[in-house]
Amino acid sequence: MSGLELDRRPVKAVVIGSQLAYGAVGNNTVARMIEAAGHRCVQVPTVVLSNLPHYPSLAGGPVPETWLTGFLDDLLARQVLDDTQYVFVGYLGEARQAGIIAAWYLRARELYPQLKLILDPAMGDDDVGLYTHQDVADGYREHLLPIAWLSTPNRFELALFSGEPIYDEQDAANACLDLMEAGCRYVVLTSAPTDDPSLIGCLIALDEEHFEQVDTARVTSTAKGAGDCFAGLMIGELLRGSELLPAVEQAVLGTSSALSGNHPLF
Repeated sequence: MSGLELDRRPVKAVVIGSQLAYGAVGNNTVARMIEAAGHRCVQVPTVVLSNLPHYPSLAGGPVPETWLTGFLDDLLARQVLDDTQYVFVGYLGEARQAGIIAAWYLRARELYPQLKLILDPAMGDDDVGLYTHQDVADGYREHLLPIAWLSTPNRFELALFSGEPIYDEQDAANACLDLMEAGCRYVVLTSAPTDDPSLIGCLIALDEEHFEQVDTARVTSTAKGAGDCFAGLMIGELLRGSELLPAVEQAVLGTSSALSGNHPLF
């Protein structure tokens, strides 16, 4: 490693997604949770914005393709991924970014075969609907889903991928299987339906016949970034050596705490 670097810890995760000057979503939150767990990560922005688009004003936009390509290529040129375990991909600013990231990841995995891709297809939610363009959703499915080790959609995003509405646990399981058939190794549905409306579920699809669900009390909140908080907490647990199910369980608890206003980092 170059003597120019003050931080000489090994890079354990690459986080690719939105970056805000003000706001607890995207890279801002995923990286915060990974770093809080004691692991170094590097952040690659797909968009740079002043704040959430829900505010009256918004500055910024997608990162130019040449910049995104350069950011990623220079990580390989610096040879800093020897100890990296996970590449996380979240919000995309443009459809073509999916192909750029996928091509880079496949090249990186040839050099560093331990890499695993975690895909959070940030496309929309039940309360706001689709908040990106349909071609971005198509880009996720065409380029990134087939090479993902794990995907963490919410119910809206999983239904968009599968093309079928999700009303109950069987619908959710079938939609998870659709993603696994597309190439994704594991699927974690972060807002799975439950029989009890006071609970919200997190469904983990481990294989065609093995599903686990972690239920927690539903928290009334309009805050954005819950999926990013969940992903960062889960990756932090995985980097500690946890298996997927206990990592998800801890991430569910931590995200519920954050939405309730009780997490020490928020």
